Amino acid sequence: MAESVELPSRLAILPFRNKVLLPGAIIRIRCTSPSSVKLVEQELWQREEKGLIGILPVRDDAAAATAETASVGPTLSQGAGSDTSEKSSKTPASTSSDNVKLDGKHQQEVFHWHNRGVAARALHLSRGVEKPSGRVTYIVVLEGLCRFNLHELSTRGTYYTARISPLEMTKAELEQVDQDPDFVSLSRQFKASAMELISVLEQKQKTGGKTKVLLETVPVHKLADIFVASFEISFEEQLSMLDSVELKVRLSKATELVDRHLQSIRVAEKITQKVEGQLSKSQKEFLLRQQDFLEDSGYYYQ
Repeated sequence: MAESVELPSRLAILPFRNKVLLPGAIIRIRCTSPSSVKLVEQELWQREEKGLIGILPVRDDAAAATAETASVGPTLSQGAGSDTSEKSSKTPASTSSDNVKLDGKHQQEVFHWHNRGVAARALHLSRGVEKPSGRVTYIVVLEGLCRFNLHELSTRGTYYTARISPLEMTKAELEQVDQDPDFVSLSRQFKASAMELISVLEQKQKTGGKTKVLLETVPVHKLADIFVASFEISFEEQLSMLDSVELKVRLSKATELVDRHLQSIRVAEKITQKVEGQLSKSQKEFLLRQQDFLEDSGYYYQ
């Protein structure tokens, strides 16, 4: 479970092509490019549980061509490469970019970097060697910890590093927000929708009520990220959630997405029930026709 953590002023950066990692979410990625392998070795493998890296959403040129541009985040060449996660991405979004580039051999494919990311720690690392090439690869399970602002990108050998500042609220600020009537109302609304969603999913999957413990033990602003991270939503919506630093905005967006997910489940159930009803009717008619045929033929099964 994501928890408060003190971030350094600089983090090694792993670009996430058309994907977003939210705080509290866990994702499994396979690192294969030389630059990302080097990052894992130096920033995670050698430091064991003390290693932290930054996950920064990026859009490639094809995605950027379909997005609106309004100059907020830096644009750099691919350099570090982009490795794949086991969760597929969806529609590219409109985040914006300035024309800041690296020189020389790294200018192969331009990346449009988002100006906010999430610090992450490795929960599990496994090293592999491909045959017959002997190429080293890593499987990394990452947990998102907290949001950060991107101030400056540079390179360390073959991979990127960034000067960052954390976006987490202090304990005193959180306690003050907890007294805000609007925040309290939004929290109740979100928890009600989340509880309903959990109940529906547990009925469908015939599981116990363990998930509901989250609603009682995890702070609501972290719950919002955790729930949204589990949905199949567009890259634009993922970025919008990542940019929701203000807690009331975050809760409002999360509640909207939970309600939409609930509505999708209800619509799917109605369609399923309708199809099943039609199939049952067709099957009955078929059986009656078969019975009539057997009776006419002299064959009748009790």
